[in-house]
Amino acid sequence: MKVAITLLVVVCVLTSSIDAKKKNKKNKRGQVQAQILNGEEENSADTCAKVCSGTTGRRVTDYQNYSDGKNVYVDVDMTGCGFAKIPNVVISVEGSSSHWVAQGTSSVYNTTPTSFRVYLNNDKAGVARGNLNAEGYKWNIDWVAVGFTC
Repeated sequence: MKVAITLLVVVCVLTSSIDAKKKNKKNKRGQVQAQILNGEEENSADTCAKVCSGTTGRRVTDYQNYSDGKNVYVDVDMTGCGFAKIPNVVISVEGSSSHWVAQGTSSVYNTTPTSFRVYLNNDKAGVARGNLNAEGYKWNIDWVAVGFTC
């Protein structure tokens, strides 16, 4: 179910980009833009729409212990995207093993124009915090954000 929802959102983002190409919507630099139908805040001009993506990186994601000592959270920095308003963010946990059992793999918390947080129940997956970045697991957060830069 989570994969289907993630794929649906990615298809919607790609469709928006294709629609923008068909309509020849371009920004000041002549680049084709994405179209954002709605978001957390009032929309800006279509020429301010931006798609930005990233990853926390295999073996380098900075997992922090949650207060229960069994689970983790990750603060994701997206300052480089230059969003002026809260973007729509879609995430997925990527890795080599056991992330399919984890909970929270598509839940985004406390989104701001520059960051968001992800809580992962790695204890249910039977993976200790110290092993998440290890050779056998390589858990990391892949994300796509769509928002306004002005």
